[in-house]
Amino acid sequence: MIHRSRRGGRALGIALGSLAIGAASGAGALSAQAAPAFSAPTYDMTIGQPGSAFVYPWGMAYDPTTGTILTSDYNNYQVRRFTTSGTPDGVYSSRAALGGQQPYGVAVDPVTGDFVVDALLSYLRYSPTGTLLDTVSFGPEHAYYAPWIGLSPTNEDVYVVQSTGLHTQGANEVLMFGKNDDFLGSFGTDGANCNSGEFGLIRGIDVDSAGNVYINDVSNHCVQVFSASGSFERSFSTKAQLSSNTRGLTIDRSSNVVYIADSAEQLVAAYSTSGTFLGTIGTPGGTVGNSCGGGGELDGPRDQAVGPTGTVYVSDYTCFAIDAYNPLFDKSDPGGFLQQIPNPPVPPPAGGLNQAVGVAVSPDGSSVFVSDSFNQRIQEFQGPSGTKPGAFVQMWGSREPVLADYCAMDYPRGVAVDPVNGNLWVNDTRSAYIKAYAPTGNTNGPLGCAYPSSAAVSSDTEFGGQVQVGSCVSCSPGKFFYARGIFVGGPADDVYVPDSANARLQVLSQSGNELSGFPVACGTTVGNPAAFNGCTGVTADSSGTIYAASVNQGVVDVFSSSGKLLRTIGKGTLKQPFDTALSPDGSILYVTDVKNNRVSEFTASTGAYLGSWGKEGTANGDFDQPMGISVDTAGRVYVNDYGNDRIEVFTPAA
Repeated sequence: MIHRSRRGGRALGIALGSLAIGAASGAGALSAQAAPAFSAPTYDMTIGQPGSAFVYPWGMAYDPTTGTILTSDYNNYQVRRFTTSGTPDGVYSSRAALGGQQPYGVAVDPVTGDFVVDALLSYLRYSPTGTLLDTVSFGPEHAYYAPWIGLSPTNEDVYVVQSTGLHTQGANEVLMFGKNDDFLGSFGTDGANCNSGEFGLIRGIDVDSAGNVYINDVSNHCVQVFSASGSFERSFSTKAQLSSNTRGLTIDRSSNVVYIADSAEQLVAAYSTSGTFLGTIGTPGGTVGNSCGGGGELDGPRDQAVGPTGTVYVSDYTCFAIDAYNPLFDKSDPGGFLQQIPNPPVPPPAGGLNQAVGVAVSPDGSSVFVSDSFNQRIQEFQGPSGTKPGAFVQMWGSREPVLADYCAMDYPRGVAVDPVNGNLWVNDTRSAYIKAYAPTGNTNGPLGCAYPSSAAVSSDTEFGGQVQVGSCVSCSPGKFFYARGIFVGGPADDVYVPDSANARLQVLSQSGNELSGFPVACGTTVGNPAAFNGCTGVTADSSGTIYAASVNQGVVDVFSSSGKLLRTIGKGTLKQPFDTALSPDGSILYVTDVKNNRVSEFTASTGAYLGSWGKEGTANGDFDQPMGISVDTAGRVYVNDYGNDRIEVFTPAA
């Protein structure tokens, strides 16, 4: 179903209660005696603050009506305009208008100057000055990862890629809309034949000067060409030159050159529109973190735009910059690097957070670790017992293409400290790798991507990899799909991972071997793997009893050490439980509740509800979608206040 709405978008808000609730009666009163009055913990301090890059460039488009460049500023939820010399020239859209989704591809109408931006399950049309003109939504039958959009220079039709990058039940197809955003139809079917209009994973799309539509068929290693109405015309192979992780496709309509961004090979490949390979642009990146990019180096190319003289502008998402190059037909310096926008790039500041999810604390409260998810890194801060509480210590990670690398992060969400040796374990959600690090160093030496120069963190252990198991809970143990949380501990210092999008819980040794009795089913899925699925957070006590937050069922599942489901906690009290933690003596279970914007407490042994604390807001002690939670041996509670980009520390009542 296609739904159009000529509105300025809809604001997404969560109307939530706020309170510290006592539980002296009802389900929580399990004895005839009155329960003691509940006392909420007191706010202690804040660690971290909002901190984003100036731009996270993704989709690219050249606007011939103004002679400027547009890029979808992915993790800032907006579209930015730059002059060709690199001067910022406008910011458009918002997270609310985009329906809470990042902007992906962007395309410009060369006649009117309107631009369209793909927001996952919809696209938005803006006037040249940024007024929202139209929102066109796609029904749930379409796929969940559709980051590319094209607009015809001949009839102003809009083409939107829908593909199964994250969801096997969607369709690989292209949706067609008229210049007034009316739905015209679709074309393409699933398959592996590049000569019949069958698509594998498809990403980039653009339209040539004659109105022909070019589509980057990533998994089938080809470019397929269709007429304006969607009839298959021809194809050409890209297998000899490109990896299986290519992204945007752009056509130089004046020179009939097709450019394709290759994220894995860290370059842009050029072909004639007839399929002849012409060469590459950009130098594959060799550095990461704060020192990446520069001099024409590409670390994470996503898309490109072409100016009127053939200048190629490439979005380097990893390095927070747009790189400009001469075209390959330039006689003086073919493919030569010209400039970087902005110059220099402005990465996220040390200590700044962008939609961070997880938090972990060393047992003594001296070190606090945060999975800074949308900045693609891990950060360490001094905890309350440190010499400078809240001070930034070190960070590592970036959005590198080699996902098994210890420096590579792909939206890390879970972090946990090993209580035995102090190692930090990371659940790198999108890559599906579990990685362990020695924050104070080991014989492997400091990571090359760590910052600052005094950083000591070293690599230690890694296992995992991505797999979708469907209904087969026991299949492919030690592999994961959009797993979110992680805990290290229990009676044998094991690794507990809620394998979220596979709706199961895994318990593994530190070498990655599954323990007997696991995996077990945990939670339910909603279809979109990037959404909340399964169980999202987990903890375990010293006897091996496991507490896993079933985010969509509104309960915490309690398992025995052998994987038997014993009971659930929180039904009727919790709306969207995300993570769990135990008090030092194991008697109190803390649960973050995203929808209720609060933390709830229960008696761990019986599940009796004790009370809740927190309310929606931005003041000290308030929450905006609290997610990760951790507790130190002094009993202090650390909450990742996701929507406010901070960690809040609380001291329980005496």
